Amino acid sequence: MKKLLKYLPLAFLLTSCIQDEPKNAEADIVSCIVLDADLKPDTVNIRGNIKYTNNRVIIQASPKINLSALALDLKLTPGATISPDPKVVADYSDAREFVVTSEDGVWYKSYKVSIDTFEMPTNYQFENYELDSRGKYHVFFEMVKGKDMVFHQYIWASGNSGYNIAGQAKRPEEFPTVSVACLNSGRAARLETRTTGNWGAGMRMPIAAGNLFIGSFDGANAVSAPLKSTLFGLPFGKKPLKFVGDYCYKPGTKFIAGVDENFKPREISYLDSCDIYAVLYEADELERNSLNGDDVLTNKEIVALARVKHIEAMAPSDEILLHPEYKHFEVNFDYGSTDPAYWPSFINRSSVNDNQGRLKPFDAEKLNQYKYNLAVVFTSSKYGAYFSGALGSTLFIDNVKVICE
Repeated sequence: MKKLLKYLPLAFLLTSCIQDEPKNAEADIVSCIVLDADLKPDTVNIRGNIKYTNNRVIIQASPKINLSALALDLKLTPGATISPDPKVVADYSDAREFVVTSEDGVWYKSYKVSIDTFEMPTNYQFENYELDSRGKYHVFFEMVKGKDMVFHQYIWASGNSGYNIAGQAKRPEEFPTVSVACLNSGRAARLETRTTGNWGAGMRMPIAAGNLFIGSFDGANAVSAPLKSTLFGLPFGKKPLKFVGDYCYKPGTKFIAGVDENFKPREISYLDSCDIYAVLYEADELERNSLNGDDVLTNKEIVALARVKHIEAMAPSDEILLHPEYKHFEVNFDYGSTDPAYWPSFINRSSVNDNQGRLKPFDAEKLNQYKYNLAVVFTSSKYGAYFSGALGSTLFIDNVKVICE
């Protein structure tokens, strides 16, 4: 009993300290997720970062977004409250004002939340990149001017996050898609076909082609349904006419066409090639409103296609990798019809639902309503989506433009 009485004052002291701890005096918006009318995160139309200032939140969005029916999932400083309720669907055609009140009820701050729509850029210099949130690999982005400030626009995706699962890369420069410095000035994109090691072969994915494309990469499907992990294209409101740019390509010498019955990489005699193309398509009728790795060149919703047909390859040389000699490409967008896609015998796929080169008629009204998506795609191995390509095949890309009407 004496021991109990001995510790009671300490218990009262600790209780008093806890009770007397001051409540939080901060009243800030920490983060924001835009929700659609069904209160689901809008990951299609929100393609840039979100800017936070002392009293403003500025969101960058595609012109296709329905500003009249949106909600927000706002994270506040601990204990703070906000009014009105941002999770109530409302019209964001104009800026909306919210008041955040601190936990202690003493301090409050007025915030204006506005949504700044943008047109997807058509000039790509590949100057801007950063490391992903875990510091593993390079992520490309564009710099776009909004009404009040400059945004990072994350329109580019790659398979780097999928390659990370294979555990082959120890540094960012060892991933298939990286940013590299140019000899004179500026930067370019370098795409390289790499091995996925024993893990990849065991999953029937012995190689990973370097790729870079407008769209998004769904890491959840990277292993179970890899062709559906590449979601090509974003909303676009201009009629494309030409596709131009500079490239340097060195094919690898050891071509791998999937795996054999023992899950070993199957080497065959075949000359690898890169692929460079741009696709305009109608998105509304497609699963997830996107083309994927299996139908990006063959889907019946494709309206126009610009594909570089003749690649001038450089002789295998380490010097080429250090000092690329760029070639220029310039191709027109085909409307109405185009050359049917070709598939070599080692690619196992059905062509029953392919468009056979017949393209969907162009509709100017649908273009104006942003019912079309544009995808720009680069890959170091043409059949890399089917895990076939030559190890070491390397494609450099720079100074790309989509010239529109």
